[in-house]
Amino acid sequence: MNHIIQDYYEKSEGETQLTWEDVEKAAGNIITRMRRDQFAPDIIISIARSGLIPAALLSYAMGNKQLYVIKIDFSKTQKVGKNQDLRHTPIISQELSKDIEGLKVLVVDEMVVSGATLRTVSTYLGMKNPSEVKFAVLYKQPWTQFEPDYYGEETRAWPIFPWKRLNGVNT
Repeated sequence: MNHIIQDYYEKSEGETQLTWEDVEKAAGNIITRMRRDQFAPDIIISIARSGLIPAALLSYAMGNKQLYVIKIDFSKTQKVGKNQDLRHTPIISQELSKDIEGLKVLVVDEMVVSGATLRTVSTYLGMKNPSEVKFAVLYKQPWTQFEPDYYGEETRAWPIFPWKRLNGVNT
């Protein structure tokens, strides 16, 4: 893995187990900030897999059914916590199936650490000529090199999201 990217992941100060209430509060903060800015996207794009649930929450809250998915693979394998097995750079493994030319776009992910994934998405979507692209994440780490337009909370800890643990099921 790229040692520079690994350094971003190692900056996290412990882990924090998030509840659904924490996630709802972070999503609510994003909605409040978007309303303050009077930003109403034509389309929401989720970064799969991690952005699927946050994007769905925002989609329902905004009453926007135009929800599409692109898949960006940065992690090679699924691991819980900050010790991820990462590629040198993220790759787009599933392209966007929707024409976004001239549309206002909101891209959603669960968190931003280094910013490499969001930079990749920004470059990719820029080639598709949207009128505007904004980025939202539930949690932002303060050292990221990509500042999202909207975030729910800033954290120095590594968030463990409730959808990454299925209670009562042995995995």
